Amino acid sequence: MNGKRVPPTAGRTEPAQRTGEAESAESAEPADRAEFIRVAGRVQGVGFRASAQQLALACGLRGWVANVGRGVVIHACGPGEWIDAFVRALREDIGPPARVDGLQREPAEWLPRGTGFRIAPTDTPLAPRG
Repeated sequence: MNGKRVPPTAGRTEPAQRTGEAESAESAEPADRAEFIRVAGRVQGVGFRASAQQLALACGLRGWVANVGRGVVIHACGPGEWIDAFVRALREDIGPPARVDGLQREPAEWLPRGTGFRIAPTDTPLAPRG
């Protein structure tokens, strides 16, 4: 990260839960989304996964990031506006030597609240291949 911009949700970890709401994948807030984000470019061997993890945590997201094939796959869950801020930061704030040439987004399954955001093993079987 080159420090150009901090996502608007930095420091927030999760949206406030409604009273009585259970912490499960089924109880996501209406604005919550889950996405697979495929990233192409110079994203392996350059510290991209660690930078993506830091951005995701700053945006209050849960999920994982993994090297898959020649690119990276990210599974991100959280409020839609937070995911959008994360994707903008991936494009604009990941500094050299990493370089994002393209992003592909698609719906993914929910991850339970409290999951955190981790760096998954390379070629994790959880990551769909493009």
